[in-house]
Amino acid sequence: MLKRFLCVAAVTALMLFTSCAYDYDFSPVGTEGEIEEEIEVEFGEREIITSEDARERLLGMGWETEWLETLGMDDSMLISMYNQSRFFEYTDRIYDGRPIGASGEIIAPQYFGGLKFDEMGFLVVSVLSAGFDDYATAAAIAEMLEKGIIIRRVQFNHRTLMGTIDRLNDMIDDVFAAGASSWGMGAENAITVWLDPYTDEQKAIFNDFLIANGIDPAVILIQQAVTQEMLDWRAERVAAAAASSANLIVPVRELKVSRTGIAFSLQNTTGESFNYGSPWDLAYYENGNWLPVPHLPGAGGGDWTSIGFSLQGGGIQQYHIGFEWHFGELSPGRYMFMRDGWLGEWNPDQDSVYALVEFEITPTTPISLPPAAEEEWPVHIEVVEVSNVTSTGMNVVIENVSPYDIDNRIQIIFIVPAEHTTVGEHWEWWEHHLPFLSFDDHMQGFGYIPSGERAEFELYLGNLFGELAPGDYKISLSIGGQAAPPHPTGWAFGDALLPFTIN
Repeated sequence: MLKRFLCVAAVTALMLFTSCAYDYDFSPVGTEGEIEEEIEVEFGEREIITSEDARERLLGMGWETEWLETLGMDDSMLISMYNQSRFFEYTDRIYDGRPIGASGEIIAPQYFGGLKFDEMGFLVVSVLSAGFDDYATAAAIAEMLEKGIIIRRVQFNHRTLMGTIDRLNDMIDDVFAAGASSWGMGAENAITVWLDPYTDEQKAIFNDFLIANGIDPAVILIQQAVTQEMLDWRAERVAAAAASSANLIVPVRELKVSRTGIAFSLQNTTGESFNYGSPWDLAYYENGNWLPVPHLPGAGGGDWTSIGFSLQGGGIQQYHIGFEWHFGELSPGRYMFMRDGWLGEWNPDQDSVYALVEFEITPTTPISLPPAAEEEWPVHIEVVEVSNVTSTGMNVVIENVSPYDIDNRIQIIFIVPAEHTTVGEHWEWWEHHLPFLSFDDHMQGFGYIPSGERAEFELYLGNLFGELAPGDYKISLSIGGQAAPPHPTGWAFGDALLPFTIN
């Protein structure tokens, strides 16, 4: 995952907008700290206040005492939140090139170097040196200083930084091959590239790569992708996982193994949901200890998406894990797949729960597994009969065609005259939907349906749409509900689009 972050942070986080401009003096790749020490100069004064001052001012701005107490912030975070709150009204205007003062002037785009919030929550606007000599830009700067905004003089403008990011993204495979594990924009007036391995030789290779592709190395800020602290942290996590109890989230069914991936099933043997993210790890067994499997060069900086998953109590989920991109081909030995998560509602004091899967690589283990089957959206509930159609309702018979018992409900999504459904997809018919008169009864058809069985429900439409005029219609239904174990997530929903006629 590219560390491409151009964001407005939440109240307790830094807000980062950074930028750059081309300068074709092809100097060596920069290292951490050089750009800030040699180029960046700040103008303006910061009003220093106490945390109590910040609290009082936030309350005066309309914040509630209970909400501030719920956040549980320390003094510095409280001060930062206050400062960020008072500058929020300016951030979008400055970033979009709109004036914030009476002069109506803005920082000209060629001089604009981006925005950020510093550690105290003050808004910092970056401007190229030439902008201070431009009449309009200088007027905008003066108005910003009057409002307490800090002005930072920098070397590069925003348009160039974005252009350089786009260039790197356009040749992503080549950038990886040159040693980069990720890249993005942070608080520095540069593009940060995380390099692995972080050696003088690899830096030289990457510098030559930039020059060969017409990218100014002066724009690039090199950082170490995999630090010793990260390696120590990973080793501690592996040791903690290996020493944990492995009788809650357990492997079931057949384990399939190759040198580049494994396929297995896990069952949650508890009564609570096992919640987890995308990260996982591999360890190998040596001299009585479980140790992290070394990453391939460039693959150790972290490529995980911020997505959550859940395995309900009693549920079984199948997994197909490929690890060649992360670790290459495994040599013969004893290994363990490990993933951590938590049970039930998250709280900061609870212990991690681990899913552990041991496997062995032998000289005869195949290089790879057959490709995983393409995932298809499963059908759990089907409508098998529509009867007793009147101007105010109908009967429907539905069948649970899944292997799981389902606590069903039917949600009425829309009704549309059939004449408007001859072209396009169903989501394109919205302008022809009959208007809802009420939403009190849009959820109907409640009932527990065992696997393989049917149930009949009466749908009452009169309260929702009134008495329907004679004609042909289509009704959209959402059907399904909570699925019993061993369904993996417990959510078994589908939809149905049914034609019907009012005589």
